Amino acid sequence: MKDFFIHHPSAERLFKKMDMIMSMPRKVVAPCLLCLGKGGAGKTSTIEELQRRNATSENRIVTVTMHQNADNMGLKELFLAELGLDTSRRARQTRRISPELQHIIKSENIKAIVIDEVHDALTLSPFQRKINLSLLKNLSGATYGLSVFAFGVPDAARFLREDPQLARRYAVHDLESWENGQDFRNFVFSYIHRLPLKKPTDFRDQDLCLAIIEKSLGITDNIVKILQASAWAAIADGTERITLNHINDVEEIMAMELGTSLQGLEQVIMEKE
Repeated sequence: MKDFFIHHPSAERLFKKMDMIMSMPRKVVAPCLLCLGKGGAGKTSTIEELQRRNATSENRIVTVTMHQNADNMGLKELFLAELGLDTSRRARQTRRISPELQHIIKSENIKAIVIDEVHDALTLSPFQRKINLSLLKNLSGATYGLSVFAFGVPDAARFLREDPQLARRYAVHDLESWENGQDFRNFVFSYIHRLPLKKPTDFRDQDLCLAIIEKSLGITDNIVKILQASAWAAIADGTERITLNHINDVEEIMAMELGTSLQGLEQVIMEKE
């Protein structure tokens, strides 16, 4: 089934915070944001939605992803390539990158760089990590004045703290797990409403939401997988609506029919044992 983004208060607060940062007058040191969340917290989908919104904004962002980097490019090379600059060794030896980079940033009104999987740039050798930390400092410094919105796992904060000056530049925004409240129910029901089901799901069924939050462990990616797998099963069995039975059987549906699984369950089993 096709993925789509569901607007919810937690994401909107983050987008509002980023918009505010980018609309601020340029300072000697640009404000930065470190967005932390465990695997499956919705970091990548949030970045994709941010890119979609930014497509028509006058304050442009540039996005780089450290994960799945087939060319084994470093953070600096990924950033330069995203701006259309030659990253070859010969180019680096024969051209001064800094003036050209400053011109592009100013002429295209680039306000921020978004880094997905920033921990992959920091969990390297001490030497390479030092290079990347220095790059992050320079990007947000007086020369370029870019805000850095870095997304990663909680461990990323520990590496940033290796440079006290850099750590002071970053406000931390935690992408927290869901709890069984009104925001969660609104998210679930909005998502179900977008699924290709012919009959409405009973949104008054409190047990349905409780089962979803318990099985998903509040992890966004798990919630989406549960709803998609349950919808697939509902279409396959002809009920055309998600029921508690679908949620209760979702692990079997995912394993036997779809070849997928939920995140984080191994840790829960180990803690119980």
